[in-house]
Amino acid sequence: MKQGATGSTSESASASTSRSTSAPRVAGLLGDLTAGAVSTLVMLCYAMSLGTLIFSADLARYAELGVPTALISCIVTALVIALTSSMRLNIAGPDSNATAFLAGVAAGVASSVHADGGSPATIILTVLIAIALCSVLTGIVLFAIGSSRRSRSLQFLPYPVVGGFLAGTGYLLLAGAFRVLTGESPRWHTLGLLTQLHWLAWVPALFIGVLTTLLTRGRQHIAALPFVLVCGFALFYIALHLAGLSIDDARRLGLLLPQVRLHLFPDLHVPASLAQGAIDWPAIAAHLPESLIVTSASAITILMNSTAIGAATGEDIDLNREMRAAGLANIASGLLGGMIGYQSYNRSMLNARAGATTRLAGVFAALACLAALVASPGLVALFPVPVLVGLQLFMGLRLMLQWLVGAYARLNWYEYALVPGMLAAVALYGVVAGVIAGVIAACVMFALLYGRVSCVRMEFDATTRTSSVERSIEDSTHLHERGAQVCGLCLQGFLFFGTANSILQRVRERLQADTAARVRYVVLDFASTNGMDASVSIAFVKLRQLCASSGADLVLTALPARSRSLLAKSGTLNLRIHEFATLDAGLEWIEDRLLESCSLTQPSGEQDLRATLAPHFTPSALDRLCAHLEVRDLDAGEPLFLHGEPGDALYIVERGRVAVSLPLSGGRLVRLRSFGPGTVVGEMAVYTQTTRSADVIAEARTRVHRLSVPALFALEREDPVAAQQFHRFLIKTMASRLAVADEALRAAY
Repeated sequence: MKQGATGSTSESASASTSRSTSAPRVAGLLGDLTAGAVSTLVMLCYAMSLGTLIFSADLARYAELGVPTALISCIVTALVIALTSSMRLNIAGPDSNATAFLAGVAAGVASSVHADGGSPATIILTVLIAIALCSVLTGIVLFAIGSSRRSRSLQFLPYPVVGGFLAGTGYLLLAGAFRVLTGESPRWHTLGLLTQLHWLAWVPALFIGVLTTLLTRGRQHIAALPFVLVCGFALFYIALHLAGLSIDDARRLGLLLPQVRLHLFPDLHVPASLAQGAIDWPAIAAHLPESLIVTSASAITILMNSTAIGAATGEDIDLNREMRAAGLANIASGLLGGMIGYQSYNRSMLNARAGATTRLAGVFAALACLAALVASPGLVALFPVPVLVGLQLFMGLRLMLQWLVGAYARLNWYEYALVPGMLAAVALYGVVAGVIAGVIAACVMFALLYGRVSCVRMEFDATTRTSSVERSIEDSTHLHERGAQVCGLCLQGFLFFGTANSILQRVRERLQADTAARVRYVVLDFASTNGMDASVSIAFVKLRQLCASSGADLVLTALPARSRSLLAKSGTLNLRIHEFATLDAGLEWIEDRLLESCSLTQPSGEQDLRATLAPHFTPSALDRLCAHLEVRDLDAGEPLFLHGEPGDALYIVERGRVAVSLPLSGGRLVRLRSFGPGTVVGEMAVYTQTTRSADVIAEARTRVHRLSVPALFALEREDPVAAQQFHRFLIKTMASRLAVADEALRAAY
């Protein structure tokens, strides 16, 4: 009985668990199917709207063959990206940005073939091949960008240029809508054609364009676009009935799409009258630059759309994977005769807000589009052209409002000026000219603005910046007095023609300044720079000539390898310029030259230490101190003491030099400071009664005088006056160090 009860309980628990896990799965499946159904309607409308945009005006008679290119792209790109994207809710398809430029490519190719005397068969075949090749080329480039992991490099494109580019796209979409309605490109003399249109051609279009723009301002509701499209269909057919027109009448007036048939490239299923057409390859090659613009537009839009989708949905985004997915989708689309397509922000967000939770929604939408077109080919022919034109108006108006109105509050006036400027260039001279003009204007603007940014991080002289060599009180005083003889600049950033002249001007002003001390050394430190261009080498030639005329030496420190190579190639480094690996090494060399010029270097001998200490002690006190000192001679590389040893003595350097080094993990040493003649080392451990905090090693043959702690105590007992003078001397030494540190800190701020 117990076993039966236990088994029953176990079965009940299992059934409960099964129901609890199956319910979310069913709900998720229903959400995916619902979102996929909504996306199917919007995807078809987008595809046919953008298809009519390409095959409008002179190409409108080929819509029966051309519109399927958009439908193929809609199905193929949606399916491939749904399966391979790094984000589960991505919906892809033909996009307005690339299609606006692709329409220009198609029109340009058709015009070139017509000018060469090509037949209608040659025109349509060449245009279809050009569109397919553009898709394949774009796919290859996108896949290469993603595979090389260079997707984020596209973010370096100037933001105002992107804005002008997209504003120009908005204009091209509006111009395309005009061509679909009138069959002519928008010109002042063709605007009157709008008044000759049947009211059924423009009323639904205006209704869709304006209402969708208003409803999608700010936070877009998930039902806004499908709702407006359904209302647009209903409005059109109600108006068609009220006007007393039949379906055939509407098709003859160009208000409905022609009967179209899906095709798989290269079997174009063209009529027999077109089967003998040849492909005009020179016409395709002539419009290759415009095709590259389409590729660039696609890459930029994928980057922007994917980033926005990831931010809105909270999904992790892999931009390189998105580029590869779009590349594969476009290669497949082009091989099947389709046009360019990629991730769409609006359709993906509609998919997410309609309840999609997995990739199934995107796969279902792609397959539903295919099933609808295969099961009912005549369905496409019932789509009203004015509704599709209204969708084009919405896409164009949205971009124009976003970048001509919304960008004004986000950009500086000089950055914003690029947006209408590029828009005007695109409208008047074409896409290629507009993009080139925008990039050139952005480069000029960058040069002017960056040239105003100071390339000088800090100015200094020998009073505010010294080397890491610890010198005697007297030497430090003399260096401070002669500090104005050094003019130093710490440079930063990238040096180019816009900033090189400012360096030259600063040095000239300093050399010509009416000061008591003549500048003898001009120091330029490159430690914080990241490169220079060739124009800087010319500026340094002028700078060397300026220094020579003023009797000053030019000292360059911490030159990056590439900058040094550039100056070496130009011969600048052969102009008696002093170069050092670090600023500290350069300052040490300058300080030594300054001290030599005033004959302050001490001659070696037994009386060196007494001569150094004499200004700070009375003769009797100095005699008493020297009696307690022990002489110690060190060879180069020999340690005076090591980290962790007891602080049992301090040392006064008589001649030579010792370096204070901090031991790090892995056996590495960091040189902190060096001590020359007349300096004291090791006193901190004596005063604090702690172990040594660093290694002190002789850099050359060195003589030091050791004062042990017992000897110091003995001096304090035997001669308090001498001990007092010694402590005062140590206080002066530490105060001198603090004064130098204070000057350096003040200069840094």
